[in-house]
Amino acid sequence: MRNGEDLFQHILVNLNDDFDAYEKRAIAKSILFDIAHFTMPWSAETTISDELILKINQSISRINAGEPTQYVCGFAPFRNYLLKVNKNVLIPRPETEELVSLVLANLPVLPPGKGIDLGTGSGAIALSIALESNWEMDALDISQGALQIAMSNIEKYSARVNLIHSDILKSPLQGNYSFIVSNPPYIPIMDKKIMLDSVLNYEPDVALFVPDDSPLLFYERIIALSTKAIMPKGGLFFECHPEFIYNVSNLLIANGFENVQILSDVSGKQRMVKGFRPK
Repeated sequence: MRNGEDLFQHILVNLNDDFDAYEKRAIAKSILFDIAHFTMPWSAETTISDELILKINQSISRINAGEPTQYVCGFAPFRNYLLKVNKNVLIPRPETEELVSLVLANLPVLPPGKGIDLGTGSGAIALSIALESNWEMDALDISQGALQIAMSNIEKYSARVNLIHSDILKSPLQGNYSFIVSNPPYIPIMDKKIMLDSVLNYEPDVALFVPDDSPLLFYERIIALSTKAIMPKGGLFFECHPEFIYNVSNLLIANGFENVQILSDVSGKQRMVKGFRPK
């Protein structure tokens, strides 16, 4: 192979036909950028060693076997950032970018202070809010492996985010926050039968699933904690399973939150809920 363009074509040819042409090109670009550290135009890159070809062939094999490209390459895009990811954290989704936008749009009406992201994973939500505003953030997770990844991302972008290792199902929140934001586990275990193997076999169960008989487990707990941990007029922002979003909304109302609103994501699914503590 003479240059990066040859390598790009090599990747395209060797990816499974399970991927369409658009997906193949996106995967090839990720491999060249994240693994080979090439930049466009690919034809300008001429450092093609046998070791690099071997590494890329191994990556192609992993992707063809069903492993998400983001885990193979080690990075996932989120808003304007390229975040480190591995099997300890969920791959950030576009709908979660919309949750960040929702929080940012509401910051002007919140009392001064700082926010907290519960179940931070890669740190995507907390990092984005901190970098796109003047707010300081706390970010909590039960997984030490996830917090290590979050720390890498926070340090990379010099974000004002403080990491906390805790289990919110067992421990109270230590702080008085202007707002809480969370994309908690919300998929019932019974939904596994309709999910993709690329999710089931690689992404962490602890960040995805809740018991079938307790689909609101984390929402109930976070709302209970928030009655003491959120300042008067402070906000609570959730990403939710569309099937249970009205249940979450009703929980907020039952616990005294005001101006509760359900919002749809870009695909039209009812995905987010916000509410505010009274004065």
